[in-house]
Amino acid sequence: MALRTTVVGSWWKLDEHEAELARYHRGELSRSEGEDLLARAAAAAIAQQRDLGLDEWTGGEYFTDNFIDHMQRVLHGLVIDKPDEPDPFDYDDLAHCRITGPLSAPEGLGYARAYAREAELPGGVRKATVVGPLEITVHAADQQEELARQMPNLIGIVNREIRDLAAAGCPHVQLDVPVFGGLLNTELMRPDDAAAIIAGCFEGVEGITRGIHICNGNFKGRPLSPIVRNAPWVALLQRLSGVIDIAAFECSYFAQWAERDAFADLPAGIEFAAGIVDEASYGIETVKKIRDRAADWARVVGEERLWISPSCGFGRHPARSRPVLEAKMENLAQAAQAF
Repeated sequence: MALRTTVVGSWWKLDEHEAELARYHRGELSRSEGEDLLARAAAAAIAQQRDLGLDEWTGGEYFTDNFIDHMQRVLHGLVIDKPDEPDPFDYDDLAHCRITGPLSAPEGLGYARAYAREAELPGGVRKATVVGPLEITVHAADQQEELARQMPNLIGIVNREIRDLAAAGCPHVQLDVPVFGGLLNTELMRPDDAAAIIAGCFEGVEGITRGIHICNGNFKGRPLSPIVRNAPWVALLQRLSGVIDIAAFECSYFAQWAERDAFADLPAGIEFAAGIVDEASYGIETVKKIRDRAADWARVVGEERLWISPSCGFGRHPARSRPVLEAKMENLAQAAQAF
């Protein structure tokens, strides 16, 4: 049978939208202009994903700025003490914030509002994402003790956003927690603690597909984690049986493929989306390579539980990257159909 296909979240920019999206994130468009732009960009992303024959698609996440670089503008309880660099090159070019009080998001994080807008577009939306507590506060990541004290607030913010998406009828909500990848790989976080945060984010959420995404981070082709493994993440999944339904993991590095047998311990109730296609690399995987890697993963987790996907989202790529990314996804779709 053909393998099912999905995406991680963000979609690539189109030439005709890139400059306008930059203006939107600089606050230079009116509310109506911004809404019109976001609808047009999402409609184009949905059409492209459907034309590829993907089983799941998103609205492209164009309302987000560089994945998480708008969070400091929607959270209350912090102040920016170092602004973004105009053209960020690496993680240290992002804004830095100082926590000054209880963290909150009175107007939400924006994901539920985006779904409400995009669900009315042709084709609708089958999957939406929400970033996790450590992702929404990445601009204050050096204030670890304060973040630990604020964790109940942060979990509450994310949980409300996921609940709003579920109430709006979103079929699949994915919690993006890439920071956990590096923390688990370097043993700076215990699987029990990561699982407790994820469970809190999904508390009271039922009747939808509940997913998580973990990778080692990517900023213009470079990971955040010093270790690019994924086997240590299995211990987390073993603590999430009944909490999540599908795990979308980065599987694009050779080292990750080499330790795939660890996923034989994947809990029976969890499906697996193997992020085989490397969105951070400008080499284009052949249909055969994708199919061969997918077959290797299928032998471990079972073909009936396997999806294939890119390793991460495409939102940090400029419009000029589109031909390479498009070729990667065309090959992924062909490999899935040839399975």
